[in-house]
Amino acid sequence: MKKLDIGLLASKKEYLKKVSLLQGLDDTQLEQMIAMMTPVEFEADEYVMHEGDSGCEIYILLGGEVEISKSLVLPQWIQSAQTQDKALIKLSQKQHPFFGEMSMFGKESTREASIKAIRPSQMAILQKKELLNAIQKNPQIGTIIYRNIASELVKRLRKANKDILKLTTAFTLALEG
Repeated sequence: MKKLDIGLLASKKEYLKKVSLLQGLDDTQLEQMIAMMTPVEFEADEYVMHEGDSGCEIYILLGGEVEISKSLVLPQWIQSAQTQDKALIKLSQKQHPFFGEMSMFGKESTREASIKAIRPSQMAILQKKELLNAIQKNPQIGTIIYRNIASELVKRLRKANKDILKLTTAFTLALEG
C-alpha cells in the first residue's frame, strides 16, 4: 500500500457523491468526510485485507478493480486442512463500492472476507476513530452514514439469503439424485 497525494480526493468529489456510503450528505458534510480520508494505492495482486484480520477502517474504491473472497474452510479447521478461498465477486469503480463497514460496529472487528487488488487500485480509507470524531461534532453526519451502512448491509444480507437458498436447494437435489 502506498499513500497518494491528498489532492486526489478533492478531484474525486463528484465520484464520491455516487458512493452509497456518502449519499445524502450535503456538500459541506461531504467535504468534512473527504478531509478525514487517506488516499492510497494497492498494486495488482496486493491484499487490501485478509479474512480474520482485525481492522477499523472503511475502504472506498476510487479506481481499479478488486476481488472479494472467503475461505472455504472454517477457522477452527484451518490447522488441519489446507486453506482454499472462493472468489465471490469482482468490483470496479463502476459500482462505486465500499467495504470494511462492519468494522464500524463493536469494539474489535475481524474482517469477514479477503480483498485483493486485481489491478492497481486507488482507494480512500476512512478510519473508525475519525468517523466517530466527526459524529460527535455533527450527529447528522453519523445518522446519514450509519443509515447508509445499514442499507448496504440489508442489501448484502438479502443477497446472502438468496445464495443460501440456492445452495441448500442444489445440495438437497444432489443428495436426492
